[in-house]
Amino acid sequence: MNAPATPAASVSNETRDLAAQLYIQIACRAMLPSEKTKPNPVDLAKYCYKLAEAFQSIAADAQKDAVAKMAKYDVKVDDMTSWKK
Repeated sequence: MNAPATPAASVSNETRDLAAQLYIQIACRAMLPSEKTKPNPVDLAKYCYKLAEAFQSIAADAQKDAVAKMAKYDVKVDDMTSWKK
């Protein structure tokens, strides 16, 4: 029998690492004695994965936009010869 796919098996290492960092930061703050209600650790982990995936999605979109803007520049050999002056 195959084991069911875990969230860690279906996401990249980068997403997992970011989710782990988020989990640690949020859990540390949420577990302070001043907090009256404590989050469910499993729900918090799922939330951190969603945050990490959203962050990486936005970062990928920003990267695509930056590449698209750079692709519009047209540098010619004549332009480079004028730089030597």
